[in-house]
Amino acid sequence: MSALPERVAIIAHDPISGEGAAAYLRGTPRYAVLAPAEAPRADVLLVIVPEVREKTLLDLARIRRGALMPDVRAVLVADRIEKAELPRLGGFGLSAVLYRGSATREKLLEALAARVPVAEPEESRATRLTDEFRTSEAEARYPRGFLDRHRLQTREVQILGLLADGLGTVEIADRMAYSERTIKNIISTLLVRFDLRNRSHAVAYALRTGII
Repeated sequence: MSALPERVAIIAHDPISGEGAAAYLRGTPRYAVLAPAEAPRADVLLVIVPEVREKTLLDLARIRRGALMPDVRAVLVADRIEKAELPRLGGFGLSAVLYRGSATREKLLEALAARVPVAEPEESRATRLTDEFRTSEAEARYPRGFLDRHRLQTREVQILGLLADGLGTVEIADRMAYSERTIKNIISTLLVRFDLRNRSHAVAYALRTGII
């Protein structure tokens, strides 16, 4: 016996975005798109907005409180998230966050299928969701191979590659015949330029965007 489809309520800022998302989901056996009035019955809330501000998150919290399903999860698709709201993303039942410019049908279906890891701390979830959003934004803004051709120096690409190989600052400095301070400065500049959290995020970012 086949499983019943999950019920998805689409909450969009504009009708074009809402209809576009619904078109992605129609014909997919796994999901059934609900009418707006049926949103409280949803298993998944798909929220599509141009910008995430405090009001966006408060509205999401209100909608979830009115849900009949106690474990209803939410997927957020946005063009921009206010920096002040990034640390709060873990507290609103969000299972995935996606940059709208990279929200292909495949990626939207992947986001809807995502589950919040059991016992994941709220702070860790916020960090994970922030990284997901920034990575998907980078993929849309900078197609694969773009950054290494147009925005990064050869030595910056090489350093990212060595970080991916697990080398530390001292080892990279020795390998490239630079001072340890120079390597630290280059890495720090990369983190600031692309708004990356740490070296691990830089490596993940470089891999996903085709830099290395």
